[in-house]
Order: sequence, then structure tokens, then C-alpha cells
Amino acid sequence: MSGRRSRARGGVVTVLVMGILTGCGGDSGDSLPGRSRPILDHDWPNPDEIAPGPAAFTPPDPEEALYETSSGALAYIVTGTPAAPLVRLTAALPLGRLHEREGEAGASALLVQLLATRGPAGASDPLTLRLAELGASLGPVETLDAAHLSLSVLPEDWREALELLVELVRNPDLDATTIREYRASSGYDMPMAGIGGDGFRPKVELERRIHGYPLAPPDPGTMVSPDAVLALASRSLAADRVIFGVGGPVSRAQVEEVLEAATRGWASRDEPLPEPSVIEPTSTATGTGGSATRFHAVDVPSLEGWIAIGRAVGAVPEPHRAALSVLRFVLAERLNIAAREMRGLANRDDFEIPVTASGTGLLLVRTGGRPEAVAPLVRYSLDELERMHDPDAPVSEAEVARARGWLVNAVWRRSLELATSASETLALERARHGSTDHLMGWSAMVQAVTPDDVKAIAREYLDPSTFVTVVAGPLERIRAARHPRWPVALDELEAELGRP
Repeated sequence: MSGRRSRARGGVVTVLVMGILTGCGGDSGDSLPGRSRPILDHDWPNPDEIAPGPAAFTPPDPEEALYETSSGALAYIVTGTPAAPLVRLTAALPLGRLHEREGEAGASALLVQLLATRGPAGASDPLTLRLAELGASLGPVETLDAAHLSLSVLPEDWREALELLVELVRNPDLDATTIREYRASSGYDMPMAGIGGDGFRPKVELERRIHGYPLAPPDPGTMVSPDAVLALASRSLAADRVIFGVGGPVSRAQVEEVLEAATRGWASRDEPLPEPSVIEPTSTATGTGGSATRFHAVDVPSLEGWIAIGRAVGAVPEPHRAALSVLRFVLAERLNIAAREMRGLANRDDFEIPVTASGTGLLLVRTGGRPEAVAPLVRYSLDELERMHDPDAPVSEAEVARARGWLVNAVWRRSLELATSASETLALERARHGSTDHLMGWSAMVQAVTPDDVKAIAREYLDPSTFVTVVAGPLERIRAARHPRWPVALDELEAELGRP
């Protein structure tokens, strides 16, 4: 009896082994054990095929939400349902490296830091105590051409929180001693916690190699003068430059009353806001240091290797914006299918585009994985860039439909659906673009994008020869590692990409 069971088990094992060998057999390498789908062949539904929720979505009317105080301060007040648990308060500011002038490098990051940590000038209680009493924390976010501070509080605390937020930006504590002691940081975090965020080290290393400041943060140790901070603050923190957002279960009349009282007498600039600068890309084949290489390796003590592949772009024409956003989704989908779904090399292989008003910034592939996965990830990510750029490799209507659905029904709708998010979105959009017209027309622009539009944009922006690769991690281990199924060598890639 036991012999029959043993032979039966042996037969099952044989069948399983043969099945695995069949799945792994000498094919083109587009399948894995248990998988037989070629790249991009899947049964994911298009957004239109998914059972719909509410029949229609109507975003808040920005003109109805807008309120202007007697001092010229603007606020978007979006009233939520009484059952909503929180009120979100936002101050959106025209701050960022693209707003800095000569001699002001690093002033934006320092000013945001002062706003978020020191509290209003002359306040009797420290900012940390006031926030603790509100049960809230400030969430400062700085990008190349806009920054915002936000906090979420219980409905009974919104008045005190709004008064505090106005105080912070109206009367900042720009302590000269603190400013003189400031030194710019490295600009990045240790690459130990995934690929997200502006502090992703390979991204910052890439920015410094292909362009430098202001695409990249100022060099570590850069000092900022009190005069530079004061000049930037005078341009960015005037009453008619700061845009507030208030969203949640609040009374509009009461919010207007609090805003009017808190902003009364606040001086305006009464002149057009200077346009933020536009990055002028240098040749990515040589970079700012003149080295004829498209590959850079940085030795960092880490368990894994981290990758950034990108290029700088100048101003993106308005007709290109929607198609570039659709391209962003399509390429990110392809990257994840190639790297994660088909080959199991990474949890995420993503592509991002700039969010600045002019479109200037960095086109970037982000990914990372274990040492043996690093070189294959670079190889297959570059292959996807090449395929997207290839005029003979089509973009399908299904890919574009999924991208349109994600951009409109997920990203755009989610940013405007709740009062808390809508108030923040409208404020930040006004601070960045000077109006909300671009935001409110975004859905129609995205829906009009075709596969031919996406292909044309890919041909213009995704030439692989203009992209530079940075790998950060334990280089000795990465160079020695070989993936058992995808044995691409880092040294081979370095030799290939390092050629002029």
C-alpha cells in the first residue's frame, strides 16, 4: 500500500516537474512557470467595462467656491457633508527652486522648513504645542514650482487651526540666527525604504549629473543668507500670493468671517507674480560634468540596489500635456508587466513626468530590487523605453483607454471628489497655474487623446539615447550577482551605456 502511494506521489512529482519544464522550456523567454501570457497580453477589463458606481460626477465649481478677503487673500471653501469626520486646511504658496533668483539657491526649502517648524513670530507657545492641542501635524510639501502646508482637524477645531495657518504664512518667524546656521542637506535619503519621494537618492544623483541646480537641490552645505529668505518671502507670502483651501463640514459664512478677520491689514504685492524659471536641458549624453556616459554607479551600503533612468525636459507645450500624461500611464503599465508580472524582478517599475505648470522637470523611470535583479531591471526598463519610442511598435487603443480611465476616473476625480481633497487641489492649482482653468478642462483633454497622439509624444520625448541611468547600492554585490533566469551583467550595461 505504501509502495503504491509512493509511486503515485512520484508520478505526481513527475507531472509537476514536466509541467514546470514545459512552462520554462526553450521559448523566447516571455513566460515563467505557471504563466504563459506574452508581454502586454492580458485580460484586464477596460474602465468602461467595469460596473459603474454613481452615474455622473460633477466637480465643485471653482468660481462658487472662491472667496476673496478685503486684503486680497484668496480661499477655496468647499463645504462637505455634516457627517464628514475632518476639516482640511491648506495654504498653497508659489515657492520652489524655480521661483528662486540669483543668490537665493536653497531659500525655498529653508523658508518651507521655517514655516513648518518655528511657528508665527512672537507667538507665546511653540508650534509643536499648538499643533498637539489641535491633535494635528503640519504636512509641508515642496515641489519645483509650488509648495503647500496642510493640516486636518476635527470639525470643532477648524477655527483655531485656520487662524494658526494664516498666522504662519502672514507672520513667519524668519530668525536670522537660524538662517545663518542653516546648511543645505544632501537632498536625498538613504535608499532603504522603496522608490518613492523626492528624496529617492538615485533620482537626486541623476538630477545632479544631467543638469544640476535648479533641477537638483543645491549642493550639500550651501548657505542661504537672511536677505535671500526675506526677498523670497516678500514675493511669495504676500496676501495676494497665498491661496487657502478649507474643505469639510464647515459653514461658509463662518469661514469667510474668520478669514476676513485673520487677514485684515495683510499687505498685497499688487503686481504680477514673476514666472518661475524653465529648465534648459543640457546634452544628456555629456551631462553637466562633460563626461560622455549615460551610466553612473554610486556605491551605497544597502540590502538592495536602486535605479533612476531619466532626462530633463524644458517647457512642454500645452497641446502635449494630456498625451504625455497618457503616455506616462501606458509606459508605467508596460514597465510593470515586463519587470514584475513577467520576470518577477521588482515590486514596482514606475515612470513619472513633471507636475510643474510649464511641464519642465524630469522624465524618470524608478525601480529597484535585490542585487541580482538590478542589471536586468536596467536592461528591461531601457528595452521598454526603446519599444515605446520605436515608430513600428504600436500603442493599442486598449492601453490608451485604460490610461484615460485611470487619469480621469481615479486621479482627477479623486482629487476633486471629497471636500477635503477638492479644497487642497483647487488651492494648489491656483498657486501653481494662476487659475483653475487647466484643472477643470483636464478631463476633456485626456478623453480626446488617441493612440497616434501617444505615439507621437513618445517619439518626441522618449529617445533612449537621451536618457541617463544611475544605480545606487552595494556595487560589489551587484556586479558579482547573476540572476538565474535573466543573467544580465552590470558591467556589460556600463560598457554599453558609457560609450559616447
